[in-house]
Amino acid sequence: MRRLVVIFTVVMSVLAGAITSALADGALVTVAGKVANTNRGPFDPFTDGFLNYHDKTFEKAFELDARALAALPQQSITVDADVEDWPGAIAMEGPRLKDVLAAAGAEGGTVTLYALDGFGLEMTPERLTAQDWILASKAGGKPLGIGGHGPLWLVYDTAGRKATEDEEKTWVWSVFYIAVE
Repeated sequence: MRRLVVIFTVVMSVLAGAITSALADGALVTVAGKVANTNRGPFDPFTDGFLNYHDKTFEKAFELDARALAALPQQSITVDADVEDWPGAIAMEGPRLKDVLAAAGAEGGTVTLYALDGFGLEMTPERLTAQDWILASKAGGKPLGIGGHGPLWLVYDTAGRKATEDEEKTWVWSVFYIAVE
């Protein structure tokens, strides 16, 4: 019996590693529109089922998976907000939005970040440079998951102060698509 438990544990560990690897290889965010760098083909209604559901089509795009995002310079920041149910200061980590856009070769001025629920935040060049925006992939040292605030959460460092409710509303969570105009 003990031998079966050991074999079962080993098999489950291997399967867990394979599943984790497969998830790490899938795109977490797609940057499309006016981008110079592409690493995937044009929109396909079947393969891109969730993008299709949200009417996000493109001729060229740049995808970043967990490894590609982790390969970009990482920023560690703390965010806090003066809104109901906010738990207090949260340590977050992820690449700068400007680095993600640079990796895609973004050539436009305005970008719109879309969340899994369809919410979109349009950011003009002025808004993009007003803060040092990051696409956080971790909060409190743990990866952000889908069903929570992940895969990515657009935020900026509050430098020890509490952001207002209006500021916090610009912190798009569950970002999965960025349109460059």
